[in-house]
Amino acid sequence: MIRQTLLFFMTFVTVQWIPVTSSFEIGVEYNMTEYWKMPALFQYESIEECLRSNPAGVFCVVKSVVKPDDRSLIWRTIEEYSQYPFQHQHSVLTRGICLEQCEELVKTLSDQQRAQFLQPKFDVQYKYIINDWMVPNIQNYRHRYSTIVNICQNYRIQTKYNISVYSEMEYCSTNSTRKTDYLDIAFFATIGSLLLLALASTVYDSWLAKDPNHYRMPLKGTKTKLLTAFSLRRNINRLTFKLTTDPIQQDLRFLDAIRVYLMATITLAHVIAALVMTSSQNPEALEKFGSNIGTQMFPTLVQLEVDVFLAISGLLLTVHFIRYTESKRFSIKPFWMGVVNRYLRSLPVYALVILFTTSISDHFQMNPSAYRIIPVGRTICREKWWINLLFIHNYYRPEEQCLLHTWYMAADIQLFIVGLTMLMVLWKCNSLLRPMIYFLLVVGFILPMVNVYYNSMDAIMLINMKSIAFLLWYDEWLTRTYQATETHCLCYFGGLLVGIIYHKMQKDDQLLAKSKLYTMLQYITVPMLVLVCLPGPLFHLFNFSKPSVWMSIYAGVVRLIATSFVSVGFLLLMFAQPGSFFGKLRMSNLLQNAFYRVLSRLSIGFYLIHLIVMAAIVGTHHEAMRISVGLVIIVYCSTVLITLPLALMAYILVEKPFDIIFKHLLGGGTREEEKNDAIISRTICSNHTDIPKQLNIIPEHSLEIRNKLKE
Repeated sequence: MIRQTLLFFMTFVTVQWIPVTSSFEIGVEYNMTEYWKMPALFQYESIEECLRSNPAGVFCVVKSVVKPDDRSLIWRTIEEYSQYPFQHQHSVLTRGICLEQCEELVKTLSDQQRAQFLQPKFDVQYKYIINDWMVPNIQNYRHRYSTIVNICQNYRIQTKYNISVYSEMEYCSTNSTRKTDYLDIAFFATIGSLLLLALASTVYDSWLAKDPNHYRMPLKGTKTKLLTAFSLRRNINRLTFKLTTDPIQQDLRFLDAIRVYLMATITLAHVIAALVMTSSQNPEALEKFGSNIGTQMFPTLVQLEVDVFLAISGLLLTVHFIRYTESKRFSIKPFWMGVVNRYLRSLPVYALVILFTTSISDHFQMNPSAYRIIPVGRTICREKWWINLLFIHNYYRPEEQCLLHTWYMAADIQLFIVGLTMLMVLWKCNSLLRPMIYFLLVVGFILPMVNVYYNSMDAIMLINMKSIAFLLWYDEWLTRTYQATETHCLCYFGGLLVGIIYHKMQKDDQLLAKSKLYTMLQYITVPMLVLVCLPGPLFHLFNFSKPSVWMSIYAGVVRLIATSFVSVGFLLLMFAQPGSFFGKLRMSNLLQNAFYRVLSRLSIGFYLIHLIVMAAIVGTHHEAMRISVGLVIIVYCSTVLITLPLALMAYILVEKPFDIIFKHLLGGGTREEEKNDAIISRTICSNHTDIPKQLNIIPEHSLEIRNKLKE
């Protein structure tokens, strides 16, 4: 993942300096003299001057659509630089205008000129404006000012470029401030209550302290555990504590580092997308970046990063489920307890983020171009919050989604239910293990192919500037294919298989060594992963006819190779010999640093919060900003540095306390918790003479852990 991140930055830097006729760009050569003859995509008058000079002033963001005219050289240029997915829709111009200035301009025109520059609406084959329901008061402004705006904008564009435009207001703002409502009060009341609970619980926990290790030692009694659930010092220790005697935690510790690296690259991709969504003075920078061959291969890997997270979820579910049910009689209780606990695990932080979005989030809009990211997002969440909390928003009304990035959480919990069901069947009928594995792998391979063919989609994700401009709300590939659970199930099933192999290796450590398939996959997965990325530029360059059987098969092959790569990678790191490359890699600081464990435990909060922070940061940038590597780095670092403390607060004040409360109120996992408490006690109280006893419960293949403990 580090290599991918460096490659991403290096590619972005390179594309800023390569000549416009470089062979690295495909489909179009960027003649900048010709390019800048087109009307600018974004232009904003001063909103401060407009509203400060007139208390009754109105500032509006207007979408002006260029009317096709084959006789116009500028129109032909617009068509040339709008034909590919990685290019903006240059026929849609965004203008921030002061209505008072437009009114004054129209007053200077004669009746004949007004009739001449009033452009009737014409047929437009693409999406150019957001739906009215997301800006409830926009109809009133259109009723009053649509004619004036249409004449004004057409006059300005036509007199300068000799082309006609039809203009429509998308968002308007005034000097008036929004009144505080019940959701604002609810958010502040919730934050205040959490702080008071934390204070009271911390004071009570300090009153109980009689031992130097008090905050690291498990407490006795349900009442005491509930009363100390919000203790700040105890929750900080829960965040940093390491179970040195838990073999599973030791064997799978490298997953923490993988989570961190994945979040780093996903955050970077989100930063790039966020900058595309806002206005800039040099949109050609990202277009040229998108026209680069290396960049066009990159989305094939980006779409698979989420699959690695899902594979980790499947792996951990299987490992802990088998350990929990080992030598126990079959019971349906673990299923419904598992589903309920899984649902409640991230619900408190999720609900708090939704509450923030539906309440005070709009106060972070500092420039007029951020209205789609912040206030419109607030309106959407007020309408669709309940769909998110039911975890069905990746299927039900997926367009104009509240907190778009949380589709992953819906897919994750849906796959959790499927995976847990399969494990329950295997617990009941262990003889079905081999048929079940074959069934899951075949189904996981076929379902992405069916999805791509049925929805007439491309086989891979494309860099689509036109869709990103609308926050991907109306991107059919995203809403129908990328967010669909069935397109990600194969990697999740691969994680289940790795978890099963992990436990089987405890009884037969030669299991993988005897597998010819595993040996072959070690050598072919990386080359195959590179090969499936190579056709990426073709999907950007050619609009292949769809539905297509060959593209459906290609989509399935991509998922199969990605699953093989992830599964083999996990197995290599789990069972590598200490002196081998992967054994050294596993024990290196690159994968074993204790800091990864802390960051990994903050991952839920970080994932939920980071886009909100990013929106606030981007919302403070002026419309005259220029896209550059420096700006990407600034926004990226700012997002990470602000999100981490917020994720830490979310873990200490919300996630961990409610996790403890739910476990006790539901009565689930009591025995497992007592076992963990015993392990924690032994870990804290142990000294060097206790190390041999601890080694007895560590699997034989974990020789590197033995060596570390002996040292």
